[in-house]
Amino acid sequence: MTRILIIEDEMLIAVTLEAMLAEIGHEVVGIAGRLDEALDMVGSLDFDVAVLDLKLGSEMTFPVADKLVELGKRFIFSTGFGEAEVDGRYNHPVLQKPYDEVALMELITRITNSNQ
Repeated sequence: MTRILIIEDEMLIAVTLEAMLAEIGHEVVGIAGRLDEALDMVGSLDFDVAVLDLKLGSEMTFPVADKLVELGKRFIFSTGFGEAEVDGRYNHPVLQKPYDEVALMELITRITNSNQ
C-alpha cells in the first residue's frame, strides 16, 4: 500500500481522487488545498507519493514541487491544462484531469517502482 498526499484546491476533485486511490488499495495521508498548507504537509507528513495539482487557485505549485525534489519525494503533477503548463525543469509524470483510474494506477505503480 502506497501512502499518498493529495495537493488539490477543488475539494470535490480531492475527495473523488481520495476515493479512487482507496479503491485501488492506497492510503491517503492528507489533503492540502492551499500553498502554505501543502508546504507544511510536505515537510511534516510521512508519504510515498504526492499528487500535486499544478495550480492552487491562481498560484502555481512549483514551490511545493521544489520542496518535494529537495526532500527526495516522488510526485505526480495533475492538471486540466495540459503538460505544456509544467515547467521544463521537472521531469515528473503528469496526470490529466478528469482522472482516469487506470492511468492513475499505472502512474503510481511506475513512480513507486522508479529510482526517481
